[in-house]
Amino acid sequence: MFSSIFSLLGLSFSLNTSVGRPLSLVTALASGALLAVSAALLLSGPASPQANAPALAAAFLMVLRAFGVVLLPPRGDLSGVPQAAWSALLGLLAAAAWWWILDRNQAPVALAAALLLSWPQLIDGINAFADKVFHKAALAAGARDIAPGTFTRIAQARDILIDKAAVMSGPGLMVTNVMAFNNDPKTLLAVAASAEAGSSHPVALALRELASQWQVGLKMPDRFEPTPGLGVVALLGGQTVVIGTTDLLKRLKIDSFTADAIARSLEADGKTVLRVAVGGRVVGVLGLEGTLRQDAGVAGMALRKEGLVPWLFSGDNPNTRRALASMLGLELTDSPKPGETASEVASRCFPDAAPLVLTLSQDRMALELRQGIAPETGSPVDGNTPLAVSDTDDIGAFPALKALAMRRNLLAVHARRVLSGLWLCAGLCGASTVLPLSAAPIVFGVCLAVLWTFARFSVADTLQRNK
Repeated sequence: MFSSIFSLLGLSFSLNTSVGRPLSLVTALASGALLAVSAALLLSGPASPQANAPALAAAFLMVLRAFGVVLLPPRGDLSGVPQAAWSALLGLLAAAAWWWILDRNQAPVALAAALLLSWPQLIDGINAFADKVFHKAALAAGARDIAPGTFTRIAQARDILIDKAAVMSGPGLMVTNVMAFNNDPKTLLAVAASAEAGSSHPVALALRELASQWQVGLKMPDRFEPTPGLGVVALLGGQTVVIGTTDLLKRLKIDSFTADAIARSLEADGKTVLRVAVGGRVVGVLGLEGTLRQDAGVAGMALRKEGLVPWLFSGDNPNTRRALASMLGLELTDSPKPGETASEVASRCFPDAAPLVLTLSQDRMALELRQGIAPETGSPVDGNTPLAVSDTDDIGAFPALKALAMRRNLLAVHARRVLSGLWLCAGLCGASTVLPLSAAPIVFGVCLAVLWTFARFSVADTLQRNK
C-alpha cells in the first residue's frame, strides 16, 4: 500500500514536465508491473521477505524518478525510453536465470534489484543539467537573456548571417565625400540635406550634421517619399530631388553613368555612395561611411574557428559589400532585395537550414542572436524571442556561446556513456544480488556527482578566462 502511494506521488511530480513524460510513463508501467509481481507472490503462498522486494523496488523507482525530474527537468534531447527498455530486459533475464538455474526464491529480488539499479533515472535531464552550468559560463562571457534550447540550436548551426549594423561602432554615419559636378559642394550639400530635412534615417542625420558644420541653410521639402533600401524622392522648390542608389535612378529612368564611374573608387573603400539628381539630371555624388568596430574582424575569425561560417548582410551596393566583407573576413550572400530583412535573406539564401542571425536590437542598445526563418514554415524558428543578447561592446560573447554549445554537447555525450556504464554495472550487481535495493539512492547520488564533476571541469577554463 505504501509502495503504491509513493509511486502515485512520484508520478504526479514527474508528469508535470511534458518533455519527460514518456520516460515517466514507462517508469509508472514498470512500477505497476513490480507491484503486480509482489501481489501475485503474496497471493500464491506464504508471505516471505522476497515477495516484498518488487513492491519496495516500485516505490524506489517512482520516487527517484520524481526527484530526477525536479532536480534536472528533462530537455527533450534524449527520451531515455530505449535505455529503460534495455533495463527491463536485463531485469527479466536476471529473474529467468535465478528461476531456472540458481535459487528460484531469489528470482523476485534479482528482478527488482536489476530493474531498479539499472533504470535510467536521469538520462533525459543530462542536457538540462549541462545548460544550468554552461549558462553561468555564458553570462561570464558577456551573453545574457539566454532562451531555453539556445545551446542545442547554436551547436547545430553551421552558418551565421551578420548584419552590418552589428559590426559598426555606432548607428551614426559620417559624410566623407561631397562631389558636385557643376556646382559648389555647399550647394549640393544644401540640396541633399534639405531634401532629407524631415527624415530620421542615419543618412539624413549625417547630412544635416555636416550642413550644420558648413553653416549651410536648409529648407523643408514640399514632399518626401522614402524608398526603403534604395533612397528618397523629394519635391524641393518645385524640382524633384532624388537621393539614392543607382537602382533607384534606373527605376526613375535617370542616366547615372558618370556618377557610377566616380562612385566605384569610393565603393572599393567600403563607403556607401549615393547619387543626387535634380530635375532628372545627376548633379553630384555623396560618400558616407561608418566606423567599424575594432574587434569586428576578430569576432569573424573567432566564429569561423568555432565552426560557423560568417556571412555579411548589408544593403549596400555590390562593390561596397565586397569591400566590407574583405575587411571583416566574411562571406557574401546574394544581394538583398529592397526592404528585405536579415532573416528574410537568411531564408532565401539558406533554404536547407535556418542559420543564426546576428543583428542590432530595435533600440540599437544591444546585439541579438536569433535563428532565421525556417524554410518549411516560413516563420522565425524562435518566434520573436532572441536566442541570446549581449551589450553592443560584447560581440565576442557569440563565438564563446558557440564554443560552449559544442562543449556542452560533448559533455552530454560523455556523461551519457559514463552513466549508462554505471547503471549497467549497478544493474548487473543487483542481478547477482551483490547490491541490495537500498543501494539505489546511493547510485542516484553518485550519478549526480558524476554530472557535477563533468560540468565543472568542462567550463572551468572558460570561467577562469572571463574573471
